[in-house]
Amino acid sequence: MSAPAILLEVEDLHTSFGIKGRRTPAVRGVSFMIREGEALGLIGESGSGKTVTGLSLLRLLPEHAHMDATVLNYRGRDVLGMSDEAFRAIRGVDLAMIFQDPVGSFNPAKRIGWHLEQAILRRGDTQDWHAEAEAILADVGIRAPERVLGSYPHQLSGGMLQRALLAMIIALRPSLIIADEPTTNLDNLVERQILELIRTHQRKLGASVLFITHDLAIAGEICDRIAVMYAGQIIEIGPTREVLERPKHPYAAGLLATSASLDRGDAELHELPGEPGGAIPVRGCAFAPRCAQAMAACSERSPPLVVVGPDHLARCLLHEH
Repeated sequence: MSAPAILLEVEDLHTSFGIKGRRTPAVRGVSFMIREGEALGLIGESGSGKTVTGLSLLRLLPEHAHMDATVLNYRGRDVLGMSDEAFRAIRGVDLAMIFQDPVGSFNPAKRIGWHLEQAILRRGDTQDWHAEAEAILADVGIRAPERVLGSYPHQLSGGMLQRALLAMIIALRPSLIIADEPTTNLDNLVERQILELIRTHQRKLGASVLFITHDLAIAGEICDRIAVMYAGQIIEIGPTREVLERPKHPYAAGLLATSASLDRGDAELHELPGEPGGAIPVRGCAFAPRCAQAMAACSERSPPLVVVGPDHLARCLLHEH
């Protein structure tokens, strides 16, 4: 049986921000691909470049940002070469994003029904949008779809609004969903419900997902593969079980130890030393100042991604042969 086709291919993605006349890198040479129907998790501490990576792919960066890549292909089409008009034709239909705070995805002056109508009509369907909208809302666990259709965004709770946003995504039937920590502001029960809905409808739609999160447990439940980011780079990428059970980069291992400590409720939590982020070194490994296994060479040479197992890569001099 042949492997699924590649939906999205990213090679050497760089994104920087112009601040006070200087350019500050946020994403540095990120490369990955997502297959049809696959869920790829992008994990790491705040400031690691996860969200900027997602925004870069959808051209949702502020004016003072600059993005470039060697390759950025969607179903074999060169996205970098597309005009803004051509790209807008696929963004929000073929490519969709679920944000941390769903409020920004809605026009506060328009009812939820209007938003769902626009999503269904944008897809090109001329059938009764109202009946379909009610059916989709019911499918995402909204028991009174008619009331929600008539509500304004501010009249719904965070969990209800996230369900309404998910309904909009389902109405568009995208092939790629970028989910940026979509359950961050929800309580544990609602979080689990939303995650299950995302997973269920990903399968129903046959969609691919780029799932951005700092929560390893969530990534382990939803994702087929995991990419770990640090200081704007992917420092480990591989099958979910391999990365979570046999991490090859000290940073990934540290994140896992911290997560396990939290899950066990240890009186003394395991913590990674030092602070995330900070200045990116001109040369050497960005994680070296926080790494218990750092060698002298780690301050001199920037480690490349090397093969550490089947479909498993790590950016660490410990694995150089």
